[in-house]
Amino acid sequence: GINSSSAPFMADIGALRKRLETRTRNTLRTLIGQRVILAETKQGGYRAMYSVVIRSVRAVRSMEEWNILRRLHCVPVGNDYDWQPGTVVKYVYELTDLRRLRPFMVPEGIRHGRTWMEYEPT
Repeated sequence: GINSSSAPFMADIGALRKRLETRTRNTLRTLIGQRVILAETKQGGYRAMYSVVIRSVRAVRSMEEWNILRRLHCVPVGNDYDWQPGTVVKYVYELTDLRRLRPFMVPEGIRHGRTWMEYEPT
């Protein structure tokens, strides 16, 4: 899930401006090389909009290194997803091969986890 409440992250992904996704733990490592569906978290559920291939992971360990990558992550300075005081590492994943989906709502009951489902692109 991609939370776009504080910045237009899904729009940035669709416009190919946002090409990196980050986590504070290396939670997406098992998905490297795989196509995944990106869903926007909205009040009322998750709306799947795109699929991408996660190509690599990089451990960023300094604000200086983070600032070099910032423009590809589209995170505004001071945003909750920006480098925070006390941050030790950010895992940065490259998003490639964007495909637009016919948007659909992810079934109820799926929260904060991976959803494995069959999907027919249109």
